[in-house]
Amino acid sequence: MSNDELEEYKQKTEQYLNNWKRTAADFENYKKRQEKENRELIQFAQEVTVVKILPTLESLEQALKTSPPDERFQNWSQGVLKIVQQLEKTLLEMGVEKIKTAGEKFNYELHEAVEMVDGTDQESGTITEEIQSGYKLNNKVIRPAKVKVKK
Repeated sequence: MSNDELEEYKQKTEQYLNNWKRTAADFENYKKRQEKENRELIQFAQEVTVVKILPTLESLEQALKTSPPDERFQNWSQGVLKIVQQLEKTLLEMGVEKIKTAGEKFNYELHEAVEMVDGTDQESGTITEEIQSGYKLNNKVIRPAKVKVKK
């Protein structure tokens, strides 16, 4: 085998090795991208699920607020309360948290002002009343709280 042939084989070997390294790096990048996309898909599915559950939770809470004070309905009210507590516990375990409102300073990233009000002794820009609860999932707002704010 001549030196020229040996040099040619060395160059081909180097080229094959470099191609293999590039392919391995490309595959590693592909795996990382795939893992990221899977995490994002799971987060999106969680958000959709939570957004679909929230109206049911709120309907049950409203039913409790309007339940008759009559003792005949005490068992019913207690049952609905237990369901609300179960739903809240499940949402908390999923990373859902309720956005604080009444008495807090208005924050456009967390709150949606539906009305500006006068006549309270609170500082301007303070939330006076919550109209609809807002929620965050893993520190991302999935629904802003609808609130009334002091002018």
